[in-house]
Amino acid sequence: MDISNQPAPTFEPPERPPEPPEMPKFLKRRSTVVMAIGFGVMLLIALSRFGATSATISATGVGPLKIGKATRTQMQSFDRGHIDFWFTQKGNPPVHFKGQLWQYGCIGQRTSFGASCRTLYGITNGHVATFETTNPRFFTAARTHVGTPFSQARRQEHGKWTGWNVKCPHLVLAAPKGILFFVSVSRDKAYSKSFVSGFYLSATPSSFAYCSGQLG
Repeated sequence: MDISNQPAPTFEPPERPPEPPEMPKFLKRRSTVVMAIGFGVMLLIALSRFGATSATISATGVGPLKIGKATRTQMQSFDRGHIDFWFTQKGNPPVHFKGQLWQYGCIGQRTSFGASCRTLYGITNGHVATFETTNPRFFTAARTHVGTPFSQARRQEHGKWTGWNVKCPHLVLAAPKGILFFVSVSRDKAYSKSFVSGFYLSATPSSFAYCSGQLG
């Protein structure tokens, strides 16, 4: 049969399926909220993994660490960052100490308001006896942290002010017997007002004394 003059068959696309029904508005809102919560949880996990989350500091301890009671293993599980440690005074440690000294650098920043951004842990008799930090991730129950204006910190912490005529000015905060809890205060030409520059927390016997080294 001769088909040379017959028209070529035409292609007809299959019938398009109907559009799915529009999602109700309340489900859209719920989906958005769930996605936001999920992203928030993932962000918190990531920050926790890399040690960037905030942590409270009080007269009894730092985060989950109880001053004078927490072990080195608990400390290592809690903090993150570049680590330097000293078991003797050799190697130019930043402070003169007893026992062991561990230094954690801040993640993502080298300095904090003109000083080295770091946290020191002094360990004596197997426990964290002394803690000092310039890391802004630590804050008190009143939300005082490194960088808080001094006038605000003094008002909300109700601490005893040493005045400026000492080597390392600070607020003395209430603490149980045998524990020292200080808020370091500094002022710098680059900043128009004085501000909180660090925290010092130590149990007896301490590993290193307050103001025994250079924070910068």
